[in-house]
Amino acid sequence: MHNQPKIKKTVWVVSDGVPGHFNQSKGVLFALERDFELEVHWIELTLKHKFYRRPLTWLLNYKIPKAEKIDQFYQGDALPNARPDIVVGAGGNSAYAIVWLSKAFGAKNIFCGSLRQLKAELFDAILVLEPDLPKPFISLPVSPMPLSQATLQQHGKQWHSEHPHVEQQVWTMLIGGDGAGAQYQEQDWIQLAKQMNLLARQHQIKWLLSTSRRTGKQAEKILQQYLNFECIADVVWWAEQPRAVLHQFLAVSTRVFCSADSMSMLMESVSAMRPVVAYLPEHWQPDEKFHNVLERLSQQEILQVISIAQLNSTFKAEQQQTLTVEPSEMLAQQLHKQLFANS
Repeated sequence: MHNQPKIKKTVWVVSDGVPGHFNQSKGVLFALERDFELEVHWIELTLKHKFYRRPLTWLLNYKIPKAEKIDQFYQGDALPNARPDIVVGAGGNSAYAIVWLSKAFGAKNIFCGSLRQLKAELFDAILVLEPDLPKPFISLPVSPMPLSQATLQQHGKQWHSEHPHVEQQVWTMLIGGDGAGAQYQEQDWIQLAKQMNLLARQHQIKWLLSTSRRTGKQAEKILQQYLNFECIADVVWWAEQPRAVLHQFLAVSTRVFCSADSMSMLMESVSAMRPVVAYLPEHWQPDEKFHNVLERLSQQEILQVISIAQLNSTFKAEQQQTLTVEPSEMLAQQLHKQLFANS
């Protein structure tokens, strides 16, 4: 199929403005681009009121109104003139709009998220991390991400051109903050810095370190106080000077350490096909869904899950298990089989 001219598809992406959902939608587009030439229209739509969810569920489970009536429930961008072949989106509040628009225009739909009592048969593909679910669900090892070894290679070249002096092996340390069941105390940050110093010395590596929006100035100051900067090859202190370097860091690293509170950073790290360690603060109580994702990846030995205090003592450097097939390629194959085998 890849040797023939690609079929053109018009794709509408329903976006609720949430960064994680935006990234998943981009991941779906990334997979679709392997097989199709896409004309993409992003449509930002938000529910006018949360209490509209129940009447929308009832309405769409039994009838699909005309597309132009969607503005009674949603506010945002005007609908494009080009009719869609596929409607894509992520997040529960977008689910209603995705069903409504795709059915009203006779388009396929691809959704990442929970159904919120909508009938599963309203969807052509529902992308989930839970294993072994029947159609229209497609069970994935990781969330869709706009990432491939080819794109990483380009990012890697850029980083190396800006850091020609770094010859040591580098590992990435991605730092989140409170959320998703994690509560960080001062002692967690002190421990993390000390563990990084130990790991760098023991394994003769240098760190690529990036904090994030949720880390905060106070945590960054503690880390700066206890880190040995001789073992840092490149650093982003997000509260001081944000810099989007994740894909560069993943590209040049042979291993990634990522705080378990950030599902999106974990998914990107695993998607990059690097060995990944998810580290936990002392206070860690994720919800069942989050816990199950970590547990499954851990059982498949794609992820090591270790508390911060035990990083140096429990971490196994010989564990090199990664995904064997590029996630975007795997998703492209599954979407083609389920949605487009006859097109």
